[in-house]
Amino acid sequence: MKKKLIAMILTGSMLTATFEGCGSTSSGSSNTATSASTTVASSASASSTLTLDEIKKKGQLVVATEAAYEPFEYLDDDGETIIGYNADLFNQICDDLGVKLVYQDLPFQGILAGLDAHKYDVVGATLGITAERAKSYTMTEPIEKGTTVLIKRKGDNNFTSLDDVNGTIVGTQTSCYNETDMKNFNKELKSKGGKGYSDLKTYDHFTEAYSELTNKQIDLVAQNYASAASLVKKYPDQFEIVTNSDGKPAYVTNTDVWLGWAVRKSDSELADYINSEIEKFKENGFLKKEQEKWFGQTVDLPSDNYIPESDS
Repeated sequence: MKKKLIAMILTGSMLTATFEGCGSTSSGSSNTATSASTTVASSASASSTLTLDEIKKKGQLVVATEAAYEPFEYLDDDGETIIGYNADLFNQICDDLGVKLVYQDLPFQGILAGLDAHKYDVVGATLGITAERAKSYTMTEPIEKGTTVLIKRKGDNNFTSLDDVNGTIVGTQTSCYNETDMKNFNKELKSKGGKGYSDLKTYDHFTEAYSELTNKQIDLVAQNYASAASLVKKYPDQFEIVTNSDGKPAYVTNTDVWLGWAVRKSDSELADYINSEIEKFKENGFLKKEQEKWFGQTVDLPSDNYIPESDS
């Protein structure tokens, strides 16, 4: 049974990609069903400001993503159609605007540079909202939460709060902000008189960390909240998130990380429209319905003050 579970995890696409500098580096496939090839241009020229009237005139919103990050955006079984949480939101946004959603499936690396070059209208990949990104792009209102949490084996009662992390082996993916968060948290534990971790192991892919957690070679995995919630939804009998005494997720940092999309600074009308749609989805319940569908949990999202003052 254990071997079967490990095989399921190792082959699950949702466990092979992350965001915020840890994204999949696959080459990106051309989707003939719902995405366009990279030759499809943005609705605006490189020197103009994109307006909603121009998008409506062209009849399409061109969205760039990397369809390798389940459950946010990934390829359906047909190998062509992009589905997921973000895809559902963008489909509704485009329906409300009366245009077609045209996806460009691209490698995550360089995807923002393509936005600068006006190759598409918006980056709809899952982006961590950072102070640095907000200097160059309009970051939309958050569509999910990405604060670092800890994942444990289902039923492991050794971890009932963050204080129980002292003396344990923690795993995460290398070069992710989750790794930085865990290094800082280790210092915090020691500053309070604790032992800190016995080891912080890093992996090239979260897949490896989940496998070692299953095999009891490590005690915990540090991952962003949304991905952790999705993992627990998919494998409810195998994993759970470490919580506080109130049953809510125990966040490793005091500052939340939010996830959103990027629009060119010049295209304020498009950014305002997307934000108005996100607000509408909050009010009419569509957003919480989608959160339940894809993550098995809901989280309240801010409408303002979601961009950090710094990335330190």
